[in-house]
Order: sequence, then C-alpha cells, then structure tokens
Amino acid sequence: MATISQSDNENLQRLVGAIVLASQDVEGYLKVIVPFMATEEATLQSVIQTHGKLQRRMLGQLVGHFVDSTTSDTLGFAQHMAQLVNDRNRIVHHFNDTYGAQLASGDIASVISSLQAVLGNITNFRSVTVQLALVIFEGLRDTTFYGTPEYEQFSELCAKFRKQVAS
Repeated sequence: MATISQSDNENLQRLVGAIVLASQDVEGYLKVIVPFMATEEATLQSVIQTHGKLQRRMLGQLVGHFVDSTTSDTLGFAQHMAQLVNDRNRIVHHFNDTYGAQLASGDIASVISSLQAVLGNITNFRSVTVQLALVIFEGLRDTTFYGTPEYEQFSELCAKFRKQVAS
C-alpha cells in the first residue's frame, strides 16, 4: 500500500470538497430554474408549487428534470448530463470504490487529474445554472415586479446578484 503525502492528501480533500460544494450550488440553482422551464402551466403560483416540490430532490433528479425540460433533442446532451451526475456520485458516494485501487498503488496523479476534470465539468455547469438563474430573476424584475412597490427592491437584489456573478 502506497503512502500518500500530506500535500497530496490535502489536495485530494480540497478537490473532493470543491466537487461537493459546486454540486450543491448546482442543485440550488436547478431548484430555481427548473420550475420556470415547465411548459404546461406558466403561472407564478405553479412555479412556486413546483419549486416547493423540488426542495428535497437530489442532483440526479434535478438534472433529469432539467434535461427533460430543454428543447435539446441531441442524445449527446442527455448523455453528458448523465455522465456529470454519475461522475459526481462516484466521488461523493463511492470514493473508495472508485479510486481505492489507484490510491493504494500510489497513482495519485491519475486520481487528482480525474477529480480536476470532474470539478471542471461541474464548475462549468454551475456557471450555466448561475447565468440562467440571473436571467430568470431579471425577467421577473422586468415583468412580474414591473410597476410594483417591490420593483426597486427586486432591482437591487438583481444588481447585487449580477455583481456577485461577475466577481
């Protein structure tokens, strides 16, 4: 059994932690986005109800709803999203099964490379979900809240969110 250096161990922990946190961000943004993607009933009340139903859903279920709600008819998109969820789940729920043999043999570089690739994919998807959420919030500001007493408050929230996204 190979010994893992402290710096490699810290790097592994940092990458796994970053994957967990980024995927939790994606879950949160999907819970905002998916209700607005439904095409059957587009009332604010239905969006709020759907949002409430999604609160206990996990990443795989949310990504499934997202894929089902898109207009993409390419199999590649659905497969890419399924692979993203599968990669994340193998790390978060089955880390030792996934990487145990490589770690035991001392192949730390391959494990780190794999984790970096997964983190890159999740980070890219997080960026997409953040941008979609921003578009939804600004759309709500300009439609639902336009001409209401809450418009200015919602505008300030959107500006803060846009600034946060930009940084």
